[in-house]
Amino acid sequence: MTVTDTLAELTLLEKRIDSARANLDNNTLIAVVEVGKVPTGYKSREDHASKARAALQRVDALIDRRRTIKRAVVLSNASTMVSVAGEEMTVAEAIEMKNFILYYEAVFHTMVSAYTRTQNEYKAAQTRVKDRLDKLAKEVLGKNAASEKYQSLADSFLEREGVELLDPTNLAEAIERRQEFVEEFKSTVDRVLSISNARTMIEIPD
Repeated sequence: MTVTDTLAELTLLEKRIDSARANLDNNTLIAVVEVGKVPTGYKSREDHASKARAALQRVDALIDRRRTIKRAVVLSNASTMVSVAGEEMTVAEAIEMKNFILYYEAVFHTMVSAYTRTQNEYKAAQTRVKDRLDKLAKEVLGKNAASEKYQSLADSFLEREGVELLDPTNLAEAIERRQEFVEEFKSTVDRVLSISNARTMIEIPD
């Protein structure tokens, strides 16, 4: 069977298990009767006993079937390789990454927020430094100061009181890489898994 077929059977088995479990109630497994009487809905006590055992066996058989199929799918997922967003991983890892990608997105949003906030702070700080420099230049050099003198003053001033942007992780590029991975993974993982499930054959014991 393909993995796709087994997943469909697993869904069907869940419904059958629920139905069979519900049938265990209503005097099926155990009943209160008057001495010598037969439970309502049964031909005889032997009929009740036979059907009680059969009903329980049916539920157990369905559960065992589901367990067997699920085990085969889990083992297949752990060994079948797929490529998602440029990364090689097992189907099991891809399925887990569908949940884990939320952490990547949370970190991504934090990175974007930190980058945007700090860039705005840097621009504001640069503006304040420039205003102070212009005020100093006007006081020291006057209105007709030569550009050479201004540049010399500016270099000296900025060396002492300028501001710097520390970016050891090259945050803009890191944000871009993470965004590309998250977007590509989310847009392709379901398609990749569907194709893999349709192609991957697993052996299910009868």
